[in-house]
Amino acid sequence: MDQLDKYLMFKKEVAQATIKIIEQFQKPGIKEIKKRTSNIDIVQYVLQSAGQPLHVSEIIRLVKQDHGVELNRDSIVSALLKKANAGQGFIRTAPNTFALAKEGP
Repeated sequence: MDQLDKYLMFKKEVAQATIKIIEQFQKPGIKEIKKRTSNIDIVQYVLQSAGQPLHVSEIIRLVKQDHGVELNRDSIVSALLKKANAGQGFIRTAPNTFALAKEGP
């Protein structure tokens, strides 16, 4: 197989892969690629919607009710405590109760 044949084979494979990708995006129901939402992002949204501090039990209940996601209590408390202690968007207002940190002075 000479250089030209190798080059043509390469171009053919690239074209076939491109066609497969185009066909996947033409399938009904595929409009866009959704960004995955993290559990912390969902908790942040729930706290923002509530507008007040919430106990972790209430956060878990609202996340399941509104978003259909079951959170692991220990994992979410650990993540919220780490964020709160690092000053990254959350504050702890009482035992296992969290709120969004105020932005600005």
